Amino acid sequence: MKETADAPAANAGAYDRPNARFDWEGQLEVRASAATSCRRALWYAATGHEPAPPDDAALTVLETGRALEPVVLRAMQREGWEVAPADATRPTGVVLQLTPMVKVTGHPDATGTPPLFGEESVIEVKTRGPSAFKRWQTLGAERSHPDSVAQAALYTYGLFGEARDAVIAVMDTAERTWDHEVIPAERVERALERTRDWLTPLGAHYASHGADPEALPDRDFEAGSWRCNSCPFLATCLPGDAEEDAETLQTEEPEVSDEEARAAVVAYVAAREALREPEGAKRQALDTLKAWMRRQGSAKAELADHTVSLVRSTRYAVDHKRLNALLDAETRKEIVTEQTSDSVRVN
Repeated sequence: MKETADAPAANAGAYDRPNARFDWEGQLEVRASAATSCRRALWYAATGHEPAPPDDAALTVLETGRALEPVVLRAMQREGWEVAPADATRPTGVVLQLTPMVKVTGHPDATGTPPLFGEESVIEVKTRGPSAFKRWQTLGAERSHPDSVAQAALYTYGLFGEARDAVIAVMDTAERTWDHEVIPAERVERALERTRDWLTPLGAHYASHGADPEALPDRDFEAGSWRCNSCPFLATCLPGDAEEDAETLQTEEPEVSDEEARAAVVAYVAAREALREPEGAKRQALDTLKAWMRRQGSAKAELADHTVSLVRSTRYAVDHKRLNALLDAETRKEIVTEQTSDSVRVN
């Protein structure tokens, strides 16, 4: 990363280093933000394989996230939180010996105390797009972004040496709204143990093979998954598989020419425009009737040879924040379920 006024050399070493490396003591040192990453990817990083450089879009996302972290922390302060942000030039580092061969290091975003009362907790700040933000609110961080919970757990033990509640604060980058979730101490403890269990085989691999760049751990994620596709070592790990997967996908999908795709877009836009005007007129008419019915004080009336009814419906909302605090991730998974489908959006 180039030095700029916003990213001086003083903090470049703190934030911009490999996800894993061998330190001067011979320990395998893993970055807290990557502690639950693919163990083969961590091995590639530690043994000096060159990752693919991030493209401009990825850099923009990264820089946006960093720039918005202090915005979220200031918003928390305005709502009564006592917040101690990390020093941008000399951030407080934590070192946690997770296994005999693996240590985890990192720099918490902040610590803070909730309004009125409570003990000091780690605050981990994340920025998400609208769909990811909604998914987090609905499912809870332990299901939607378990890496963030593991990171907060590592920082909690690194700073305080014990299990405490941890806070995940998230900003919706589109709506510029934020919310937070408290991970109870007992689940912070379980997140730490899961992370320890995850990294223990990597330490054992190091003990057996030394820092051999050719002795690779097994892959942890299936080729084609989003975690695999976004890995900076994908070209090294799957030099031919990625092309083969693409060819397989092309053979499974029906063949559609560029001309057919363009014609489909034109047809869709024409159909949408044809519907837009009558739909707008219908909404305007219904709004007029709603205002008239309310003024009449009647729920039903005969008007222009039609029966017009004012229908009242009730919606029920679930306080997902309270639900997430009361139930662990395994129990919530039985209550709040996910359904995934594919659709096409034309803008």
